[in-house]
Parts: sequence; structure tokens; C-alpha cells
Amino acid sequence: MMRKIDKNFGYARREGFTVVSLPYAGNDLQFVVLLPDDVSGLRDLEAKLSGDVLAGCAKLQKRDVELHLPKFKLEPPTITLAKQFEALGIKTAFDQPKGSTNFDKIAPRTPDDYLYISQIFHKTFIAVDEKGTEAAAATAVAMLAGSAMRQASPPIEVKVDRPFVYAIQHVPSGVCLFLGRVTDPR
Repeated sequence: MMRKIDKNFGYARREGFTVVSLPYAGNDLQFVVLLPDDVSGLRDLEAKLSGDVLAGCAKLQKRDVELHLPKFKLEPPTITLAKQFEALGIKTAFDQPKGSTNFDKIAPRTPDDYLYISQIFHKTFIAVDEKGTEAAAATAVAMLAGSAMRQASPPIEVKVDRPFVYAIQHVPSGVCLFLGRVTDPR
């Protein structure tokens, strides 16, 4: 477990879960932890998640929080997405019906030779440790200011010692760039 006390973490209690946000340098991005109150409450928490709930995480009140967070690294297998895109109605790019695709500005078409999309691959990666967060091929490093001043009241303690949901969020828009879950935080 990593431990950090900071007065600039976002914090909120919601019905059935706690939210803590950790700003990255520049404050345009943040790492968000959504922790269910119940040890077995991950499914209930995920059922409550919506665009509005997640967007609300971008506007959390800054509080003095002592956060205990496990280090983790997740690298799920590569997934293919062609069928999902076709189901969304994107057919021409996949050459359906045959001969309908048009990528002529990329490579000129000939009667027997032309480009079309045959598959889409998606690969994700995230690692969270004391140095910060590395996600996909981009790295964002959290630079948090420390303080030697004594606080009048003790910080709110949040121990992330059970399954939880995490996100990397663009604060100005509230859009989550990454959203995932950790089912075994040991």
C-alpha cells in the first residue's frame, strides 16, 4: 500500500461509496478512486455509475485526506473491435457491401486493389505506483505539494483495501479517458 496525506485531494461521500480524486500536474487531469462501502459492493457501485456520476467527480470539494492506495498494474489482452464497429453501423469502411469503401486519398484505388479496414485492435495498460500513473503509451506524473504545517483536524482516512473502480479523468470536461476496476487490491 502507498500512503499519501494531502489537503488538495478531492473527496466526497455518496450513497454506498466514497470518491477520492488526485490531481495531476497542471490540474487538467486527475486520478479518481471510487470505493464501495461494502467489501462485496463493487457490482452495486458499477450499477450506479453513469456519465453524470462520473462527471460529478470532476467537481469534488478539496479536503485533507490520508489515502492508502495499493500499487497495481493491469495489462489486459488485446481485443478486436471490428464486429462492434460494424454493429454500430460502420459498414462501408469494412467494405460492406463489397467495393463500397473509399480510402482513395490514402492509396489510389484500382479495379482489383483498394484499401478497407479488416480489423480494429485495442490494447490498454495502466500502472499506478509511487512515481505516478502510466497509462497506454502516455505517462502522467502526479506532482503533489507537501506541507509542514500542522492541521487543526486530522485528515479523512480512506483505505482502498477492497475492490474498487478507478478512472483517469479530464477535469474541465468531466470526461473519463480511462475507466477500470481492481477486483483484488492485494
